[in-house]
Amino acid sequence: MKRSGLGELCSRPFDLLVAGGGIYGLMAAWDASLRGLRVALVERSDFGGGSSHNSLKIMHGGIRYVQHLDFRRLRSSARERAFWQRAAPGLVRPLEFTIPLYGHGSRGPEAFRAATALYNLASAGLRGPGYPGARTVGAAEARARLGRLAGADLTGGGVWRDGQITDVNQLHMALLRAALSQGACAANYMEVTGFAAEGARIAGAFLRDRLTGETGRLSATVTLSCTGGRAPALAAPHLPAGSGFPGFARATNLVLDLPAATMARAVVGRAESDAVVSRGGRMYFLTPWKHLTIAGTHEAPARGAAKSDADVDDFLAELNLAAPELRLSRGNVLWVQQGLIPADVDDARGVRRKTRGALIDHSQAGLPGLVSAIGVKYTTARLIAERAVDLAASQLPVSGGASRSSGETLAVDLRDDPDPLDGAAASERIRHAVGAEMAVTLEDVMIRRTGWAETGAIRRPGAMESLRRAATGLCLDGPLDQLPPVRKEA
Repeated sequence: MKRSGLGELCSRPFDLLVAGGGIYGLMAAWDASLRGLRVALVERSDFGGGSSHNSLKIMHGGIRYVQHLDFRRLRSSARERAFWQRAAPGLVRPLEFTIPLYGHGSRGPEAFRAATALYNLASAGLRGPGYPGARTVGAAEARARLGRLAGADLTGGGVWRDGQITDVNQLHMALLRAALSQGACAANYMEVTGFAAEGARIAGAFLRDRLTGETGRLSATVTLSCTGGRAPALAAPHLPAGSGFPGFARATNLVLDLPAATMARAVVGRAESDAVVSRGGRMYFLTPWKHLTIAGTHEAPARGAAKSDADVDDFLAELNLAAPELRLSRGNVLWVQQGLIPADVDDARGVRRKTRGALIDHSQAGLPGLVSAIGVKYTTARLIAERAVDLAASQLPVSGGASRSSGETLAVDLRDDPDPLDGAAASERIRHAVGAEMAVTLEDVMIRRTGWAETGAIRRPGAMESLRRAATGLCLDGPLDQLPPVRKEA
């Protein structure tokens, strides 16, 4: 895969500019390129480097929407989970979940049994292979499943399967590779500094190449903004205040050095559930991943910042109250995953995660040429991207036809991460990441091409020094904003 330079991006017009290279932008670029549209995809940092990378790595089948009485989203989630398992073989697999049930009211097995009946009926024919219906188990089996996380007053357990992404980095690369194979142009570290207006419409964007410092203008008939928390600010100069954008909260997941269990298990925290039909406190899940455990998800007001150490401490405290036997501390945290999610935030009610994203056709507000897509869920990214491209294509002279992405399969490049202390193998992996996966910095390689950072491999004595030696001459080492421009276009 080759990164497109500023000259290439600004030398010809495109049908669609996709701003933002997270899961929604990657999906939209792939969907649009499959339709034969001329597509440019730009990302201000690295592909998948925001909220998309920092997720619980779960493809949800929609069981939580029974509590919200949202059966339309339940069915679409089950359908899209099945899509991912079919489209990304080896990267998405079924994972069993068990939650504790208490008493005989809304938190008990009778209520969960009724919920599973609704879920199994609503998702029938959509769940896909490897995903049987949800069920209730008795107290003895639940206690065996939950182990030391089982409370003394346990009366049963709820069991279902969802999908787990085994390597989110390679899933992002597979999507990028698929879009490029259909003719799309793409560049990471290519920042949209503002949208370009021609009269009353948006006709592209002003770009700054963060690798060279050069600037230019990309022309596109329609721009699709998949820029997450930056979307309101980018659109603000051209739109009235508000304009349908949601607020944002910060979501935190923690990779812990707890040994992986055989299934995902839940603990009940103090935070109030945001469900229409509440079952008590908010559930936090401990999901096995590789040989470790990911805990998630904690949500807090963003207050304008994408990262927060205080949220890590708050989450650890919440987990220790919910499951004191874990005795978690900062020493257990191998990696912190944080990103912004759409949410309603106020001081009285705290954070209430949005159950629906925002798909905004700004032509309805008198600004044709701009569509914004802000998603709440990784699982339904393909579906929302399809709808976003439909809106964008409706403003094109030639739409390219209907979406084809739901029937496609991604070419997955499964790779094991070498030991970072094995200089020769690490150097070869870095060389591949730079030459074939568009990595620019050592951080890109460690965090978003391999699992060296997430799994704690870089914390081993001598690991970082070994990787820096292996990366010499192959990629940049250090924060990009602190480095001078590194190359000019020919």
